[in-house]
Amino acid sequence: MNANTSPVLVDLVSWRGKLDDLVRSARSADPSAHAVVDRAAIEVALANAVSSLVTYAELTAWAQAVHFHDGVDIEDGHEDLVAQFLFEASTPELFEPIAPEFCQRWLDRLRISLAKSPGAGG
Repeated sequence: MNANTSPVLVDLVSWRGKLDDLVRSARSADPSAHAVVDRAAIEVALANAVSSLVTYAELTAWAQAVHFHDGVDIEDGHEDLVAQFLFEASTPELFEPIAPEFCQRWLDRLRISLAKSPGAGG
């Protein structure tokens, strides 16, 4: 973790904890602090939604919190994919409702992308 990486923002991006608490903590984070949202974090969030460990409404709220926080950066080299997911998931009223089909389609896209990454064995 580099000097300006925020544990609070890392917890939000990684969805480690109760979402309301994570969002509240992220709002009060040091304005110069940063964290990176990557495909792996999104994959976990989607898998949790598919497994009913989190609700679709929570997935939308998480995507909104991550997408609209100034301190959250997007994984280098995968900006288009990650930004598109965050945009669609955070504004389902513009695209489609968050439902099993949405989650599975995005899981498939992310897993293909992760499998093609260097060092992923693919």
